[in-house]
Amino acid sequence: SSMTEDAAVFGGLKNMVDGLANTYQLYDPKMIAVSTTCMAEVIGDDLHSFIQNAKDEDSVPRDFDVPFAHTPAFVGSHVDGYDNMVKGILEHFWKGQERTQVEGAINIIPGFDGFCVGNNRELKRLLDVMGVSYTFIQDASDQFDTPSDGEYRMYDGGTKINEVKKALNAEATL
Repeated sequence: SSMTEDAAVFGGLKNMVDGLANTYQLYDPKMIAVSTTCMAEVIGDDLHSFIQNAKDEDSVPRDFDVPFAHTPAFVGSHVDGYDNMVKGILEHFWKGQERTQVEGAINIIPGFDGFCVGNNRELKRLLDVMGVSYTFIQDASDQFDTPSDGEYRMYDGGTKINEVKKALNAEATL
């Protein structure tokens, strides 16, 4: 993002290379999810190619996870962007993987929910009471409710990458 005139004309590849490198070095993330902005969509930036080029330039390690989604602001709404990003993450981790169904395991994709802190926690409580084996895909309830207690936590809680990878084998997804 933060595209200047030259990036708007020549594309945002340099921004991608620099942005991935800075994010990786500053925050030591487990993955970096990338989505487009309106300008990147208007000029037709190719995220897949940009990410590969950034890896070629050692912005992030070659095997580092960088799922992506095209999220143009002029198509649909923020809910569509959310859905596209969740789909992009699942495709990133599941594409080409062998699926072995686990009976009774389900995935829950709660969707874009401004009340996820309470809603997700209550849904998990009910599933636990029923003894259901589940994986919440994109659980932001802890992230939105991280306490302000003086301890720094970046993105506390949430669904772990390993859980998303294993979710491929669920019997059903809701």
